Amino acid sequence: MFGRLNYAAAKHIRENGIWYLCFFILFSLGISFGAFWVSKLSIDSKDLLIRYVEGFFNLIPGDRIYNGGTFKISFINNMIWTVMLFISGFTYLGAVVSPLYITFKGFCFGFSVAFLVESFGRKGLIFSLISLLPHSIVLIPGTIFLCTISFQYSLFLLKSRNDKRYDTKRQSFGGYIVPFAFGLAAVVLSSIIESYITPVFIRSLSVFII
Repeated sequence: MFGRLNYAAAKHIRENGIWYLCFFILFSLGISFGAFWVSKLSIDSKDLLIRYVEGFFNLIPGDRIYNGGTFKISFINNMIWTVMLFISGFTYLGAVVSPLYITFKGFCFGFSVAFLVESFGRKGLIFSLISLLPHSIVLIPGTIFLCTISFQYSLFLLKSRNDKRYDTKRQSFGGYIVPFAFGLAAVVLSSIIESYITPVFIRSLSVFII
């Protein structure tokens, strides 16, 4: 079973590698825009964000990071955009929403890392690595995968809008649902990592960030 899954996954990546590369480039561009935008923040905005981050740092020594609450927030937020991508894939909007969303995700990631490093130096770099990297290892590829799937299905609907063959569209729908379910599993896994594994890293290395 796993052998067939690995073969199907490898075949899928080979056949759609150019699309994944395009969305990876969009994500990278978003990172660049986010990092650049940090330099455009006003002093008041920076001070407000710095106080917010420092408030989070103050929660670490008291062990007041609640795993269950973090998971709930992360899961709901991830499900909102996942459902958005899923629904937009059924419409022509997916051809626009998916590229915009992956660029936005890159912007948020780049902005977060650049702001932490610029504002807190080495402490910010360490904090960004231990707080963003663990779940992002799963979330970023999962997001690129879902955006690509949504984009491709939306393009398929655009190209086949005059095609009346029900069987063709039904088979394509199955080819949309199954990969999307795997992408959804990656997103859920990232929420679990963010809520239950990332806090362990933060507490273990808290001496370097407090």
